[in-house]
Amino acid sequence: MPHPSSSDATAQGSPASSRLPLKRIYSKLMDYYSYTEYKPNPAQIERNRWPWMAIPAGFLILFCYGSVYAWSVFNSPINKALSNDPDKGRAETTFYIALGVLGVTGAIFGPWIESSHPLESGYIGMVMFFAGHLMAALAIHVKRFALLYFGYGFIAGIGLGIGYVSTIDASSKWWPRARGAAAGGAVMGFGGGALAFSYINKWLIGSYSLSSAFIILGAINISAMFVCIQFICPPPPGRNIEGVPVVDTSSEVRAALDRTARDSAPAKSSVTVSETQQSYYATTLATERPTIHISLGEALKSRDFWLLYVAFLANIVFCLVVLSNLPALINRLFGREGKVPHAPPLESHVAVSIEGAFNMSGRVLVGFMSDMIGRKTTFLILLIVQIVVLACIPMTITSGHFWPFLILIWIATLCYGGGFGMVPAFLSDISCHGVFLTAWSIASVGGGLTFTGIVNHYLSSGYKRYDTKPYNVNFAWMMALVAVGLVCCLLMRSSISDRMFPAAPNQILRIRIFGRMLRVLWVPAVVWPGVDCHIWRFGRLHLELLSKEQEKNIWEEYLRLYVEQQHHLQQETGSVV
Repeated sequence: MPHPSSSDATAQGSPASSRLPLKRIYSKLMDYYSYTEYKPNPAQIERNRWPWMAIPAGFLILFCYGSVYAWSVFNSPINKALSNDPDKGRAETTFYIALGVLGVTGAIFGPWIESSHPLESGYIGMVMFFAGHLMAALAIHVKRFALLYFGYGFIAGIGLGIGYVSTIDASSKWWPRARGAAAGGAVMGFGGGALAFSYINKWLIGSYSLSSAFIILGAINISAMFVCIQFICPPPPGRNIEGVPVVDTSSEVRAALDRTARDSAPAKSSVTVSETQQSYYATTLATERPTIHISLGEALKSRDFWLLYVAFLANIVFCLVVLSNLPALINRLFGREGKVPHAPPLESHVAVSIEGAFNMSGRVLVGFMSDMIGRKTTFLILLIVQIVVLACIPMTITSGHFWPFLILIWIATLCYGGGFGMVPAFLSDISCHGVFLTAWSIASVGGGLTFTGIVNHYLSSGYKRYDTKPYNVNFAWMMALVAVGLVCCLLMRSSISDRMFPAAPNQILRIRIFGRMLRVLWVPAVVWPGVDCHIWRFGRLHLELLSKEQEKNIWEEYLRLYVEQQHHLQQETGSVV
């Protein structure tokens, strides 16, 4: 048989050969994002002498990084120095780029950050953030917006992403049972940066040249961060829980497991269950503390990840836009650039500082509240409050009421900060925190550019800067987005029991509403005998509202079967019970 020609062989082999590199790349990416555990050596564990310093040190580091939130103070001076048209708003784009790059950087380098010592990533983030300030100073000196975007937007944005994720990751892991309060305490510094640096930036601009202000600001930040980063270290092995425990380890749960093992196990089999086995059923969940830890690949296939992603994006987009535009909004709608120019009731840099205080306090207060009443309930409250705020703000600017407008902005900012304070704890069992921060990028770049584009469109159509129509249109689409986020949050399964709860036959949807579980079935629902169960029938579509007793029985039965499975698996592998 004649051999195929080389060209034929190449043609036949090319599809497989082209697919092979793609498979290798995909495999390497999955390996990179699947293994994020940090394994310190004995010397690194020995360095952890001041664990109580993790939160204050993390707060101060993020306080320095949070100076980016006071960027709005630089907008007007930079536009006047670098542009012939100061009203075009080119400096604002720098803020959007920086936060956009922050999220993408967290997604790309997140696994490396989580699997390495925070000193390594901390130093890199600190140096790049400082380099971004130096390049911003050079850009102002040579009057180049492109260099400003690259320096402060891109280079400093990379430093922000690396430094933010590494600090949050190390700080929150020291208190695994109070992740909301711990993460909120650390990220509170990020909001606090706007509070202090709005005054510092204002003073630097008034006392020095604009380019010198960036050099001095960068030097202040890198000096403070270098000292604080010496106290940032991860917890020793075994202290932090990878994922979230399946059940609580309280005495109430152990008693419920003991009752389930005692009452249910003998009824399921004619074989007598020994006291040793019963004890195993009752205590294994408490002693071994099995957890759920979802890898990135699994998270990307989970509807809960994407529902939370959209809800988080909806929660932050409004305030991200306002953070970079609040001075302009105050001056155009209520101040010196208004229809009747006059001094605003409150200077814009003071309003930005107070906004930073709400941002800062929201991060720790909401994080603590989520530890108390639950993450999903807290998130729903934040989104509902934002919808109310966005519905009321157009009325305040149309009627010219300054203080109600500003108070509503501050309330929304508290919700914004609260989302960031709660999300690290929310994500402890879902996926890499860095990947999730791409929502920050989308919200800052997409939201910011959309806001600016709509305003510029109306200005080019003949509207004046003080007209309310461009801003009301922006508030309308933002409110619609927050409403979508509210629906996503309602549909999200936030607790371990909700995610693991056994599905009924022919179930197409399960959702918890006001503490009760609702299951949607496409065929006639099965009525559990002896249990209060409400069913609404719409043809073949059935809605089943589980009672507390029914939900409890199903869940305890699932836990018993889970423990039995683990017990039999240990017996098969030769383990002794």
